[in-house]
Amino acid sequence: MKNLAGLGGLATAFVLFAAAPAVANNPNSDVTYEQIASQAKKLEGKPVTISTNFFLGWTGAWDTVILRSGELWKKWLPEGSKVEWKRNLQGPPVITDLIAGKQQIGYLGDNPAIVSTAKAALAPISIVALNLVSSGRMCGTILVRSDAPEFKSYKEAIAWLDGKIVGVPKGSCADRLGQLMLEKEGVKVQWQQMQGEVIVTSLQAKRIDAAIMYEPHLSKSVFDDHARWAASPAAFGELDADAIVMREDFLKENPDVAVAWLKANIEALYFLRDKPIETIEFLKKELPDYTRENLWYALYGAQPDSIGASGPVVRGKMIIDADGRSLLERGYQFLLDHKIVRDPKMRDGAVRTEYVTRAFEELGLAPNQQLFEIPAGLTNPFKGDELVEGGK
Repeated sequence: MKNLAGLGGLATAFVLFAAAPAVANNPNSDVTYEQIASQAKKLEGKPVTISTNFFLGWTGAWDTVILRSGELWKKWLPEGSKVEWKRNLQGPPVITDLIAGKQQIGYLGDNPAIVSTAKAALAPISIVALNLVSSGRMCGTILVRSDAPEFKSYKEAIAWLDGKIVGVPKGSCADRLGQLMLEKEGVKVQWQQMQGEVIVTSLQAKRIDAAIMYEPHLSKSVFDDHARWAASPAAFGELDADAIVMREDFLKENPDVAVAWLKANIEALYFLRDKPIETIEFLKKELPDYTRENLWYALYGAQPDSIGASGPVVRGKMIIDADGRSLLERGYQFLLDHKIVRDPKMRDGAVRTEYVTRAFEELGLAPNQQLFEIPAGLTNPFKGDELVEGGK
């Protein structure tokens, strides 16, 4: 084993995903980071000032860490442009800043993103892309406390929850997926609504019996032996996603800038796939309390089959296809049922695909296909904070 310090070119040699089988009939999966990066060109025109957010407590937006730490946006936006990055722990403050005009671009989990589009009377906001999508790998997995009984299946684990205390972040993708799973299994619990960080400490102190939340809090709880995996939304055919939202006045005034930003995000996603070691280094600098092994697992690792997990670990998407629209519609219905939104359906203009379609076309990508999938079964190249040479 070697520490990362002094590895130099060795770290870049761990391109773990480039050799993964291409997704059938998807030419975008054959595209490399270098091919996208080589197309980077500053947009001509006046410089712009953009305020946006980056998430550390949600793997669905970890491409924002690459955008920020790698300064990829500088390669695409007009010369002299400036970007203010706000660190957020949860979605509501992002929505507040978007509505107030203090942010033009936002990164939000699927449910908060939908909520942001329902505030049109205050400020019209649109979902312009779904950057990362998973089959419940990023959000909604059920954990049980470490001293819970051993279960033979995820169904048995869910049945055990009946009458128990379960922590969940209110209105989040985890809230939606958790309630769906328990309802389908006919289980009723005592909900404790709290932030992800509080849920982790509550599991540690055994103040709650189980939790439903999102990565990296999920795997952190497991790595620290405060909880065990119990059930995945994948067993119920569900998805979760992160969304990129933009204020409509920003889109109207700066359509070319919006497209340039999405191109930078596409570059960040291919970086995430093709440069996992460098990606983990960016994340480690922001999250020093996590081991590199834990960070890698939270982003690239597959959950146990025994909890009903299935499918690729994550999909680099950007496009909003039929599956994405269906996910957003289900999310809206959940929010409507819980009186978080009021209108009977998403408003016209809540989802706008023309900007990401243009970004794909100008980069030579197939605009009707996702970018790639990161498959299950990859070997974690880290042990603790050390890189294991050869990834073994």
